[in-house]
Order: sequence, then C-alpha cells, then structure tokens
Amino acid sequence: MIIFPAMDLYNGDIVKLEAKQHKAVEIVYGKPAEIAARWLGLGAEWLHVVDLNAALGDGTNLPALHLIQARAQKTGARIQWGGGVRDDAAVKAVLDAGAERAIVGTKAIRDWAWLVEAAARHPGRIMVSIDGKGREIMVNGWQASAGVDAVEFIARANALPLAGYLYTNVAVEGRGQGVDWTPIRDIVETSTKPVVFSGGVTTIEDVARFKELGAYGIIAGSALYKGRIDFTQAKALAT
Repeated sequence: MIIFPAMDLYNGDIVKLEAKQHKAVEIVYGKPAEIAARWLGLGAEWLHVVDLNAALGDGTNLPALHLIQARAQKTGARIQWGGGVRDDAAVKAVLDAGAERAIVGTKAIRDWAWLVEAAARHPGRIMVSIDGKGREIMVNGWQASAGVDAVEFIARANALPLAGYLYTNVAVEGRGQGVDWTPIRDIVETSTKPVVFSGGVTTIEDVARFKELGAYGIIAGSALYKGRIDFTQAKALAT
C-alpha cells in the first residue's frame, strides 16, 4: 500500500484550508519545492498535489508542478495532480508538465461520454475522483448530489483504461475525526483498478486497517503535517 503525502497548493504555497471547503487559509506549511523535498527525503514514492486555485477558478499553480517534478525526478517518485481539471486541454497540460496521473472529478462523473474518450486518449493516466457522503457521489465542490452511487459508478467504469479511483469521504475530510469505514469495503471489492482513499486518516491504526481492507493507497494530509502520523512509520507499516 502506498502512502501519498497531500500537498494542497493555494497562491503558490502549500496550505491547509479549513475543512477543505475553501473558506479560509488555516495554515501555510511552506513552498512546494521545500515540502516536496521533505516528503521525498523520507522516501515518498508518490505525491498527491491539488491546485486549489484552479479548483476555485481563480488562477493556476501549474508552474509549481515543474518545480515539484524536478525534485521527484531525482528519486524516481511520481506525482498525481488534481484541481480544476475539467477538459482534455487541462488533462494534457497536467500530463505534459510532468504529472503521471491527472485527477478528474465532477467532469468525469457528469459526462460519461467525455470520460470514455479521455480515458482512451490517455490510457492509464486519468484517475477519477469520487467525492462521497458514504456511497452518494457529490459534485460541484461537494455542494450537490450527482444522483449516482459510488459503487455502481465504479462497476461501470472498470471497463475503461483508467489509472484508478480516488475516493474521498467529504463528511470527514480535513476534520481529524476519523474514517467512516462503511463504504470502504464495498468500493475495494467492486473495483478492478487501484483505489486510493482520502478523508479522516488520523492514526497509525487507520493505516493498518486500510491495508487490511486492500486499499492500493491512502492520502494523508493534516495528520502528517500535525505529527499525528509519522510518515516513516506509516510507510513501513504499509509496505
């Protein structure tokens, strides 16, 4: 299992936004190249980077991808990049800038025909982001229900040449209140592709349970930055 350190980019800095609802910057952790070097120095195999400005329609942090990629290239680590990836031009820009995977959310959920074509154009390079309240998929910044069941969507999407799925439980993401385990097993058992989980990972015991359930990877943000989870210990447990 892979531990993905989370790097949320906002106005050129790695930050923590309150409850991930884009209301206010709570903490500025540092510059992207510095934070990337920190995780790579501890042996990170992947970095999970989200461009919050792009997600908000307020500019882009794509130039930072080149800086992060330059660091990652030295260790052989790879990058998955999301935030504001809503069309094929954005997918291509992210991949051309050095990301191994482009993460697509609402567009992939709302526009099946587009997803089929995009997956065919970029086989193994698109990861579908599924933001869920349990199994109910939420879209448009978690504000609206897509009217789609996460497990049913995955069962259908398994036929496409996707990189995998990123499931975030938006009811607990960024709150430090623990994981909602209810949908996890169903998602792992249904998917034929790698599934990365995010939301509520706060303890080393959470890491152990995700591994036990068969997760391909987990994304840890606040718990790593605040020292609740030690990256080296988590990586050793996950291996």
